[in-house]
Amino acid sequence: MRSSGLTTSRRPRQALGWGDVGSSTPELVVILPVLLLLITASLQFALWALASHALSDSVAQGGAALRAEDATSAAARTVTLQQLQALASDLVLRPSVSTQTLPDGIASLSASGTVPSLLPDMSLTVSAESTGPEQRFRASG
Repeated sequence: MRSSGLTTSRRPRQALGWGDVGSSTPELVVILPVLLLLITASLQFALWALASHALSDSVAQGGAALRAEDATSAAARTVTLQQLQALASDLVLRPSVSTQTLPDGIASLSASGTVPSLLPDMSLTVSAESTGPEQRFRASG
C-alpha cells in the first residue's frame, strides 16, 4: 500500500520569533537611562522655574521698598534677602543684590543667584530686576 502524501515530522517545531530571545535587554539598556535623564532634566527645570519665581517676587518686594519715600539701599537689600530666605532659602544659592539710582528719580534693584544642580557640570543662574520711579509726595496746588 501506498502511504499518503502527508508526512509528519517528529522534530519539534521552532517557536515563532525564536531569534528575538534576549532582545529586550539591549532595548532596556538604551531606553532606561534616556528615561531617567528626561525625568532628571524635568526636575532640574522645575527647580529653576521655582527659583526664578521666588527671586522675582523677592525683587518686586525689595524694589517697592527701595522706591518708597526716604528709603535706603540697605533697607531694600535687607527686604529682598529676607523675602528670598522666606520663599526659597535652599533654591537660590549665593544671592547677590544690587541697587542703582538712575537719572530722573528712577530706582533699580537687581538680584541674581544660582540654582542647585541635579545634573553634573550644569550651572544654572536666575536673575530678576525691578525698576520704577521713586515715590515722592508733593503738596497739591
